[in-house]
Parts: sequence; C-alpha cells; structure tokens
Amino acid sequence: MTQQSANAISVLEQSNLFFQRESGRTHTPYETERLFYSCITAGNVAQVQFLMQSLLQQTVVAGKLSNDPVRQMQYWAICCITLATRCAIQGGLDETTAYNLSDESILQIDRMRDPQEILGFLQTLCVRFTSMVRDSRAKQNAPAAVRKCLHLIETDLHGKLTAASLAKRCALSPDYLCVLFKKHVGMPLSAYIRSRRLYAARDLLLTDKPISEIAYDLGFCSESYFISCFKRQFGQTPRRAREQRDLLFPDGRLDFPGES
Repeated sequence: MTQQSANAISVLEQSNLFFQRESGRTHTPYETERLFYSCITAGNVAQVQFLMQSLLQQTVVAGKLSNDPVRQMQYWAICCITLATRCAIQGGLDETTAYNLSDESILQIDRMRDPQEILGFLQTLCVRFTSMVRDSRAKQNAPAAVRKCLHLIETDLHGKLTAASLAKRCALSPDYLCVLFKKHVGMPLSAYIRSRRLYAARDLLLTDKPISEIAYDLGFCSESYFISCFKRQFGQTPRRAREQRDLLFPDGRLDFPGES
C-alpha cells in the first residue's frame, strides 16, 4: 500500500462555525467516516485500502487538536485508532486482542515525531485491524465452546495450555474438543496454540527481552525448539528478524505475511 503524504490531512484553523462558513471548509462528513469504519467492521480489506487512498487523494479535513503539527497528527491518529478498535470488536475481533493492539499502537505513535510516519503507520494499522476482523469472522459461526477456547488461548498464551485443561474449562472431553476445534478453525488445536505463541513471540522481539526468555515465557520446551518453530513459521530465525526490524519495518512492526 502506498503511503500518502501527511499533507493529505488538512486541519481546520478555526473551530468557530462562522469561520467555517466563511471559508467553506468543514470536517470530513460523518457519513464518509461511517462508510470507512463500516468496512473495518465487515472485514473488507480491499475496500478499506481503496477508501483510504480515495480519502487521502481528496484531502481529509480534521479539527484542530494542537498547535504543534506532530501532536496534531498524534492526537488525530489516536482518535482514528479508538474508532477502528471499537469497529473491529463490533466486527467480531476478540476484545482483548483489539484493546491490546490499540494500546500498543498508541504507544508507538507517542514515540513518533514525523507526521508522515504517523500517517503511514495508521494506514498499515487500519488494514491490519481489518484483516484480523476478516479472519475472526470466519470463526464466528463456530460453536460457543470453540469460541470460548479461542478466547482462552488468546488470553493465556503464557500459561500451560493443553487440550485437557482447555476442554475442562469448556465443559467438553479433550478428544471431542480437538475434533470440534479442527472442524471449525481448520487446524489442530496444538498447532493453533503454537502458531499464536509464535506471533506473540514475534511481537516480543520488538523489546530487548532475551530470545531465550521469550521462548520459555511462551511455553516452548527449549530455545532451540522455539527457533526451529519460528523459522518454519516466518522463514527466518528470531535473531535475524530482530536484526532486520529497523531496516525492513521502519514503523516498528514485524509484519510477516500469513498472520491469522
């Protein structure tokens, strides 16, 4: 996705309606925003990308939130993230996942000092939210026990997750939960847990936490096994991914293909 210039965001210099009437400039209409955010709720990635490009080509008009240009973009981006988060939850994304991604993203924006970098990061984030909604919507028709299991996995990746422990909390036998899970999620329960742990590990590579600690905190039996699993999932070792993150992902994200 092409990142647009931050100049595509125009700021109203006056919040007074008189001056807005005189200049003929007002906020971007609510209906336009509603259409955009409804596409996030629907998990429609292609439409979100198209609307973002269209809106930025036409120039988005935002209210004045700060006299400082960087803070203006930061505050505006945070408003957008807040709306996108709620729309993603409404679309079916696990609320813990959505809120955590929102919090993490706002912290990243707080560290940014380039308006263009903020805008590019926001574009990427909107697509990421929409993709996650799309993937989660495919699981919405799953039985309540499977949905509960998915939530338990997402919120307890550092714990000892087994078919037996999850089945007990879902009031099912381990064998039946495994059959049900694979039928509705499309992959074995153990493979899904491992995959989610690897994505959590990928995000932890943005910190200074030692790779060995990341491996053990996320339940891998050894560092070598973790490295092997990580390379199989993402095509490179954790160390290589950490070394390349600033060069390949200037917005601070390790954004590998195939995230579910």
